[in-house]
Order: sequence, then C-alpha cells, then structure tokens
Amino acid sequence: MARTLATATLLTVLANATSEHEGPTKTYPPQSWSSVTWWPNPPFVTESYGPISPHYYTPPVTTSLSSVPAYTYTSPPGYSSVSIPTSYPNSTKPSGPGSTGNATLPACKKIQYDFPSGQGGNADRANAIKDAYLDGWNAYVKYAFGKDELQPLNASGVDNWFGWGVTIVDAIDTAIIMNLTDVVAQQLAFIQTIDFTTTTYGPVEIFDVNIRYLGGLVSAYDLLKSGQFYNDYPADQIEALLTQAQSLGNKIAYGFDTPTGLASSNVNFTSNEPVFGTYTVAATNVTYNSTNTASTGTFILDWFRLSDISGNQSYRQLSERAESYLVNPSPAPSFPGLIGTQFDIDTGNMLTFDGGWEAGVDSMLEYLIKTYQYQQTPTTTQYKDFWLQAVDSTIKYIALHPYGFDDLTFLSELDVNGTIAYTQDDFSCFAGGNFLLGAKLLDMPELLDLGIAVTDGCHQTYNTTLTGLGPIEWQWYNSSNLAYDPLRDNDSPARKWAAKYGYFIPEGDENWSSRPEPTESLFYAHRITGDARWAEYGWQVFQAINETARNPIAFATVNNVNMPFGGSMSNNLDSFFFAEVLKYLYLLFSDPSVIDLSEWVINTEAHPFLVQCGNGAVDNY
Repeated sequence: MARTLATATLLTVLANATSEHEGPTKTYPPQSWSSVTWWPNPPFVTESYGPISPHYYTPPVTTSLSSVPAYTYTSPPGYSSVSIPTSYPNSTKPSGPGSTGNATLPACKKIQYDFPSGQGGNADRANAIKDAYLDGWNAYVKYAFGKDELQPLNASGVDNWFGWGVTIVDAIDTAIIMNLTDVVAQQLAFIQTIDFTTTTYGPVEIFDVNIRYLGGLVSAYDLLKSGQFYNDYPADQIEALLTQAQSLGNKIAYGFDTPTGLASSNVNFTSNEPVFGTYTVAATNVTYNSTNTASTGTFILDWFRLSDISGNQSYRQLSERAESYLVNPSPAPSFPGLIGTQFDIDTGNMLTFDGGWEAGVDSMLEYLIKTYQYQQTPTTTQYKDFWLQAVDSTIKYIALHPYGFDDLTFLSELDVNGTIAYTQDDFSCFAGGNFLLGAKLLDMPELLDLGIAVTDGCHQTYNTTLTGLGPIEWQWYNSSNLAYDPLRDNDSPARKWAAKYGYFIPEGDENWSSRPEPTESLFYAHRITGDARWAEYGWQVFQAINETARNPIAFATVNNVNMPFGGSMSNNLDSFFFAEVLKYLYLLFSDPSVIDLSEWVINTEAHPFLVQCGNGAVDNY
C-alpha cells in the first residue's frame, strides 16, 4: 500500500541518521550524564520557558523479526471441553499458594538490568513522590473518604465508580510499596467493609472494575503475603483482600454468560445478567450485540492469578474461553495480529479492522506477553505467539516516521476499515515498555530498539509542549507530507508545529488527565536498559505535574498542555493517579529491587502480581 510508508518503517537502517534539531551525531548514550552539556539543566519544562526541542538523539532502529514462526490458529475457537459452571464461579476450595508447587516452578527469567549495589535509585526523589501521594491521599481523606474519587476543585467526593471507594482499593498497593503503614491500615479497614455484591449505580462496567478493584485487591494480597513488604496488619483484614476479590469476581463472571463466552461490557448486579453493548456497521447499517476487544481481553492475567491464589480454576477457564476468539480472529485483520476493537458477542466474529495498540485494543495485546511471563503453558505460549505476530506487523506497517523526522517513531492506529490513520493516542504509549519486556523475556534483543524508539516517540509529546505534559492524541504528516484528514493539509498552525516537532495536536485532544502510559514505559526502559536518562525524563514529568496539575487541594486534570499554566483545570482526580502515575514515578527512583520485574508482572492498572517462578519461597504462602 502506498500509505504504509514502507520505506520509513522500523526495518529501515538509519545508521547515519541525524536529528535536524541536534546537528552532528552525538555519542549515545553518553559516558557520564553529569558531563553532558546538551542535557537540559535544570531538567524542567514550565510555562515560563515555552516549547523546547528534543534533547536526545534516538539511535538507529534495525529491528528484524524474521525469526518469528508463522502463527498457528486454533480451530474452532473456544474451550468446548471445559465445563463452565452455570453458577458463576463459587469458591469452594481453600486459599493457598499458586497452582503449581514451588518445587516444580521454573526458574525466574532475569528481566532487569544489573544495577551496581546502591545505584539505580534516588531516595530524595522517591521521597518527594511519596509526599505527593500523601498530599493527594490526605485531601481525599479530608473531603471524600469512602467516596470513589476526590473532586479537587470544589473539595468534595463523587461516586462515579459504583460507590465502592475506588480510590482506596486502587491506591492501596502503591501505599504498601511506599511503606505508608498508617495509610495502608486505613485502607485495609475500609476494604473489609465493602459489599461488592450490590450497587445503586446501575449496570456495572466490568473492564475498569476488574483492573482497578479486583486487580488492586489481588495485588495488595500478593504484596502483603510475599514477605517483601511490611505486613504487620490484622490477619483477617489481609485475608479479606482475597475474599473480597472472589466476591467481586463472582459477580463480574456473569458477564461471561453469553452465547460465545465473550464478556459483555456490563453486568446487572441485581439480576446477575450480562448487559450487552451494540455496534452498528455503517456500510450495512446492521447492528450487532458487541463487546470491546480490550474489555473482554483484559481478564486473563488478573483472573489467572485469582484462580491460583483462590484454588478456583473457573476464573481462568472463563477468561481463556473469551480470549480464544481474540487470538483466532475471524475474519482475519488487515495485518496479522492487529485485531480490531469490536467483536460480535453472539458469533465471536470481528466487526471492525481498527487495529493497533490504541485504546480499545491496547491492554488485550499487553496481556498476551504478560500472561506468558506470569506462567508458561500451551495456552499462554499461543498468546505469546500471537503477540509476536502483532509486533511483527507493527514493525512492517504501523511503526512510522513523520515527514522530515527519520529518527522519530510513532505507532499509528488504523481506522475501522483498516487504513493507516497517522494518529497515535497516549494509551498506546504503554507499548514501548511492553516491547522492552518482551525483548528480555524472549531473548530477542532486536526488540529493544523498537521499545526504545516508541518510548522516545511518546516522550517527544511531553518534552515539546508548553507544560511538559502530553496530550491525549496527536497526528502527523506522512512521507508524502499529507495528513490522514485532508483538512489538516492546509492547517497552518498544525503544519508549523509538525515542521518543528514532528507532530501536531488536534483540537480537543490537548488535555492531560493523570494518564500514566508514557511514564509506565519510562519505568520499563529504566529498569531494563539501566540508562539514567529514562529516570531523568520521569523526574521532568513529575516536576511538570507539580507545576501544572497541582492545586490548593490536591491534583487535577489539565485541560490544555499547550497553554500557559495548562489553560484551566477540570474537577477530577482519577484513582489511577495514585495507582499508576505515582507508582511508576516512585519505582523509577526506588531501589531497583523493589518490584523486581523478574519476580513481578504488572497488570494494566499498575497492580503487581507474583510471577509463577521459583525464587526461594517468594510465592510459597
């Protein structure tokens, strides 16, 4: 296809590439960051100084996945041999360790860089981020405790996630990791009292409820049982984390009671029935009962872990059955592995071709390699193989360079017809870290360049805005200097911005609302490569948050990252500010042994679970 930019894909060898902003090629990475005169000093972007140019040179990308075998599709999809109970899952087996005894667990795969003893962290910066957590938490306790989230502009609370206190459940594992023992004690006491079987707020959207609530409960249980963190709390409150996760999981499971086993978008917690979403195909005007790919495909990791610590394999079986349709897509996607965002819940057929790593499909792809990291089985090996096909297609078709910026890489999404849209959203920025994790897990060093390039590309959208924070979406001009939307071809401000920085921000996409994905990849890049620049980038992000997103109450959404002072604020502080943004920032500066990626796999809400591998008695609780 003419619009695939084949000559600008990651397969191009850019051995002599030079950034037009930097002049002559620089040594990369530098021997000593303290001696580098071109590094920003101080590493801080505020509205006082205006836009800045990139302060790095991206190394050549020479990625090749020619060794990836052809993907074998399982036919027919589904797990017809698995008996799924009609009474969704009932927990009758006692709590215990993982499904495989420690004696038979494989050795843990080394993921992290070998940091010299005492290096790789920064206690002062870690403490500053911990203080930010306490500032936000204390405001939540004062104005909104027990409510779902804090509204930081009018100092009140709101129940916008079914009234179970999502900030408390989503944030507890971060407090455990930070050793905020008084905060954890508050959170544990509250969690024990939640009734997850009922809500007065209508059908329950099970994707976010799973990753925020259930994932938070399972992670807190793992952390406190691992022996790696302070855990001198009432034993019944710790055990309540697991029983509450099962209680919630048992209600969510009604969403899988569909003709195919693909999970519905919502569940009626009163009638215990799935509530279907719909999708209308514009070309035919036919409406289908549908489910979102990320929604139904982001259970496997959390539910595998829940099965292993509860002893109830129903959770695993339900999530595997749903996943089977996604890794055996029919019809085939435009590019292998890059499935669309909508599936027919009655037949299991794929309805759209809008593949990529963007919102709507992102965490489904994320979980394929992470579930393989969690536990290697024939099923998770199939997940890994499908992930590799998606990565291979990414390199060949959608990892693109903007016009005039051969050292800058963005991941394009596809439109519903499978056409490259020269658009990337912030959510897809997790992919840089995902590629880096896969590179180490699978011993594929050729993937390291891809992960670094994608992480750098996302950082570009932070490093070049007025506030130092990134937008929710951006676009660029292709190798023919044309935009996906022809109206942007004659958009003079977009043209000028793209000529200077490689991208432009569409109107309406200028906000920053505690999104963690670029920082998530900075964390993976730092822990896996050992390169200090990733931590510096993270510190820039934290300082920009402090400068622009902080208000007299706590922190809030920034409405325009390219206006002085962020333009204005919106009245929300999402629970994932505590669960993800502050956790990833803290882990950038904690000792690297804290949440060692060889022992922990992190869900899409930044909740760590213990990997099923042999590392002493770490999982023998």
